[in-house]
Amino acid sequence: MSEKQEIILSGIRPTGRLHYGNYFGAVHHFIHLQEAGHRCYYFIADYHALTTITERVDFYRQTIDMLRTYVACGLDPVKSVIYRQSDLPCTAELALLLGMVTNIGHLERGTTYKDKLSKLTSKPGSEGNPLSYGLLGYPVLMAADILIVRADKVPVGDDQRQHVEMTMDIAQKFNHRFGETLKIPRATSRKALRLPGLDGGAKMGKSEHNTLDLLDDEKTVLKKIKAVQTSTDPLPLDTDSDLPEAVIPQMPPSVGMLYRLLNLLAPEDVYLDFLGKYRRKEKFYGMLKTTLAQHVSAFNAPIIERFNDPENSPEYVEDFLRENAKKVTPVGLATVEACREAIGIGHSLYRA
Repeated sequence: MSEKQEIILSGIRPTGRLHYGNYFGAVHHFIHLQEAGHRCYYFIADYHALTTITERVDFYRQTIDMLRTYVACGLDPVKSVIYRQSDLPCTAELALLLGMVTNIGHLERGTTYKDKLSKLTSKPGSEGNPLSYGLLGYPVLMAADILIVRADKVPVGDDQRQHVEMTMDIAQKFNHRFGETLKIPRATSRKALRLPGLDGGAKMGKSEHNTLDLLDDEKTVLKKIKAVQTSTDPLPLDTDSDLPEAVIPQMPPSVGMLYRLLNLLAPEDVYLDFLGKYRRKEKFYGMLKTTLAQHVSAFNAPIIERFNDPENSPEYVEDFLRENAKKVTPVGLATVEACREAIGIGHSLYRA
């Protein structure tokens, strides 16, 4: 490995089926970084997924199914080191050590924690038990995830940038107290495209039940797209531009979502033709939905085929998770041992 090769890290929550919001928000960018020749670590954040649960969830099965989809989309477990967070247990040890230098007030300013606290205050009892120790300490565990592989860059969306900044603060405080031990990472924009939901909601998400999934078959795709609300007349567009960034925000949200997908998946002339129909206020929504459904199904088809390929089996995913855990473990242990030595408790005699 080249000494100048940058180390990239990003986490993926085990959500099971992947949708278009996941693909254009993260997967597409992960593949680009992988092909650009970086040393990419992508971990499945199964510990993080536990911070708000109130009952048992089969995260293991969701992880396997999700990774089969990632592989079908083009993520390569040979080019990228893909591993489960829980398969690197020394991450939890590093989180414990980092917690010793992390101020409670610092954690209470975390946006994720404050959002949950606000919901609990406004609707007592509606969120189950969200204010757990795990939720409060989420930024410390995330810092351990980043610092343990000595990441140079952490591609994040705006909603996660604060957590990377908190990681930098924790690492700097540790180094100030105990000497230069941890590499200070930096956040980089993931340039993620935030897709609205099929219902016109601000976010496409599994919990919102408004997703278009990468494994949806033709019948399902057509049913979902035909159900999108388009009863309103086209709104006047206050621009001569054809660029989606200028035009789509002026459309009704659900209609704008259809045009966003059309722009992403169809040839430019198809997008421009339907944009012209919109400007002229023609009767075209039925044709728009049918055309878009065809392009979505064409995009899904090779992903579905690769997902169902016998070589992309659950056993294959388990094999590469096992092998990649072997690759990342020495890196993680070296970081933990360096921190133990810096603090003064010495190397682990158990691992010696």
